[in-house]
Amino acid sequence: MGNITLRRATDDDFAAITDFDGAAFGEAWPAEELDLLRPTLELDRFILAHDGETLVGVSGNYSLEVTVPGPRVERAAGVTWVAVAPTHRRQGILTRMMTELHADADAHGEALVMLTASEGAIYRRFGYGVASQCRVTEIDRRRTEVLAEHRPKPGEVQLADGKNDDVLEQIAALFDRVRRQRNGDIDRSLASFRLARQFRGAGTRWAVHADGYASWKVTGKWNNGHPAHEMELYDLVAATPEAHAALWHTVLSVDLVGPIRGFRAVSIDDQLPYLLTDPRAVRTVELNDMLWIHVRDVRSALAARAYGTEDSLVIEVDGERWKIDGSPEGATVKPAKRRPDLMMDRAALGSIYLGGFRPSELVRGRRIEERNADVLRRADHFFSADRMPHTSTGF
Repeated sequence: MGNITLRRATDDDFAAITDFDGAAFGEAWPAEELDLLRPTLELDRFILAHDGETLVGVSGNYSLEVTVPGPRVERAAGVTWVAVAPTHRRQGILTRMMTELHADADAHGEALVMLTASEGAIYRRFGYGVASQCRVTEIDRRRTEVLAEHRPKPGEVQLADGKNDDVLEQIAALFDRVRRQRNGDIDRSLASFRLARQFRGAGTRWAVHADGYASWKVTGKWNNGHPAHEMELYDLVAATPEAHAALWHTVLSVDLVGPIRGFRAVSIDDQLPYLLTDPRAVRTVELNDMLWIHVRDVRSALAARAYGTEDSLVIEVDGERWKIDGSPEGATVKPAKRRPDLMMDRAALGSIYLGGFRPSELVRGRRIEERNADVLRRADHFFSADRMPHTSTGF
């Protein structure tokens, strides 16, 4: 076994990285997607591991933005493309790559590091906590429709040709507008929209409203004259309640469709059931972890978000104590010496950071220690957000 070396990637490594990724995740990149993939990657933020001349590990960071309670938009590193060759497991390669990625985030001044995990048992030991959840839904279109009082006027929603780059730019701009309002959401580049369009392929449809859009694809299931086509809903993005109702009315009006399946399209606290003639038609079929957060710079991250109540708490994170004087308008954070109200590690802080999980949940799960019950009740309200975090984009 040779000596494992780590280095930054260059443009010359692109083909090797994509080949390695295909082998690791079981999905080879088609040639027609590679030209669209390349602009989405910042190879100077990728860390590669080699055993001699053999590539045995890949990892990278994206330069991302995430919306935090306020809502406010903060820069963050997005850990991605992490894989180690099966011949080189249990040799510390992943740990070394994660250390380099965290140092890269520090060098870029990113207080938060985020990822979406292909496996749920890997990243807590690196200080990551689940901060948002992914709701997988199924709706039987034949059972329900939008209530009459919430339906749009004719012409409010138009079908659009997403193969047209001008339309795709309009859709990307609508998404950017919405994700800045939505706690837990992250940005998407225009290049990533172009890659997704190619990946989803022919048959993808778009509907556009002045304040949002929806995107889906239908697979025909004729069932010997009893059609129940299957719709995969990719996005339903709305900046206003009116756009939300109008776009759902459009989606639920697609003929011959039976089940509508959504992966990340419906948030945990989505108001959709209240708009329907039969709320039971919306079923949550899975609830998974989505965004994981590792807080690199605790002071900066805590000062970046707003808080649910006006209060002052001292928290201890991995042995360091910080006094948070926070309110719905913002916060100041300073080093503290007095006894902490809450004690936790960075992974636990990552879980409560966006307001998706209450400190009391993590106390019961023995991930946070509290000073007393009164402090814990205050902390639950303090760390809350107006909306549950929703992350609509994987990376």
